[in-house]
Amino acid sequence: MDRARLFALGTACLGAVALALSPTAHAQNLVWEENFDGPGIDGGTWTYDVGTGCQIGLCGWGNAELQYYTSRPENARIENGRLVIEARRETFEGSPFTSARLKTEGRLHFKYGTLEARIRTPEVGNGLWPAYWMLGVVGVWPERGEIDIMEAGSAAAIAEGMANRRIGGAVHWDYNGHKADYSRDYDSPTDLHTDFRVYRMTWDPEFIRMYIDDVEYFAFDISDPDGASVHEFHQQHYLLLNVAVGGTYTGILSPDGITAPLPGRMEVDYIRLYQDHPESELYIGGDAAIPAGRFGVFTEQPGLAGSLDFGADANLYLWNNLTPIDATPYEGGNVMAFRANAGEWFGLGIIGDVRNMSAYAGGALRFHMRTTTPATFKIGINTSFGDSWVDFVDGGPNYGLVRDGNWHEVTIPFDAFYDLDLHAVRQMFMVVADPHGAPVEFAIDNVYYESP
Repeated sequence: MDRARLFALGTACLGAVALALSPTAHAQNLVWEENFDGPGIDGGTWTYDVGTGCQIGLCGWGNAELQYYTSRPENARIENGRLVIEARRETFEGSPFTSARLKTEGRLHFKYGTLEARIRTPEVGNGLWPAYWMLGVVGVWPERGEIDIMEAGSAAAIAEGMANRRIGGAVHWDYNGHKADYSRDYDSPTDLHTDFRVYRMTWDPEFIRMYIDDVEYFAFDISDPDGASVHEFHQQHYLLLNVAVGGTYTGILSPDGITAPLPGRMEVDYIRLYQDHPESELYIGGDAAIPAGRFGVFTEQPGLAGSLDFGADANLYLWNNLTPIDATPYEGGNVMAFRANAGEWFGLGIIGDVRNMSAYAGGALRFHMRTTTPATFKIGINTSFGDSWVDFVDGGPNYGLVRDGNWHEVTIPFDAFYDLDLHAVRQMFMVVADPHGAPVEFAIDNVYYESP
């Protein structure tokens, strides 16, 4: 949650984000709800971000946060029919605090609707940063878009003695190649952590609006996607809940500056999603699991449980330093065959819609490859946990690859990938290599997932 809030919008963009107050949205159809009434957190709905963010190249989660996120019950659990996210002062994996960040990525996404949650925030001052927010499913931040429905504990609120009475709503997006931000705050007459409040967002093709107990505190005009460069807010988003400790939003970057009472608990009683707009979309991963068998990523073999449709729901992207070359396919009429020049990294990725490949856990990624290069390269998959790679080092484990210029079948068990979330696969196949001393040529074909 990057909180840079001083982006200077041009006149045209300011017109697109002007406030426009209106009554709370009319009643809609309840399409999904989470009441936290099971014995534990439902893995079919929620997954976790774990660590400090360094594992995905985003130390401090991009905001200089001080906590280590875990999936332990000490930090996230169900108590008395409520989700509890608890920040604790404890040394863990080199960090001075722990907490949890839950998300529905790959499990629940939606476009347009009314989302409401009954939440009690922790006593935030000084240093806790609870948040109830959303990220776009597609793209890289900020191009994917971010909608912050509720967050508390800002540096300005601390400075003004309002830490436990002020919440904020915000959106972040890409405005013609620059990160753009728009935010509004609400000051409560009483401390917010003393009771539950209902936080509601209404989202349609015209506006994103936010409310606390039916009082509107934020409105953002998205009715002109081209003029305001707000296409991000016309695509599916997923939900996140977390309590951060410290960070740029709070203005506290040292463990010694955290004076908020710890453990600090955010409690969530329920979350409900209503929809009725004809352009609304709803993705529930449990209802969209790909059947077991063989799933075609780049193959023309028959008898598949499903396959990517290039040009419709998937595309091959050449990231850097790859020139197509002629090669005879292993099967069918298509092949990925490329030449990479010396001295530069190379890479490619097959990117598609998010897919629930959970039926393939315990299975393998299979493909055919031919090359003579001794260069080290990586094969990867991108999921809700980020990129996961398997190294191919000449003389090391090569999973069936022989570098003799002939076609060989490569089989990589999914267990060989580190931190893989097959419930939410975004890039089903990637190849990357660091700069190397000689040109590299390779061909890849017949790429598919196989269940156990």
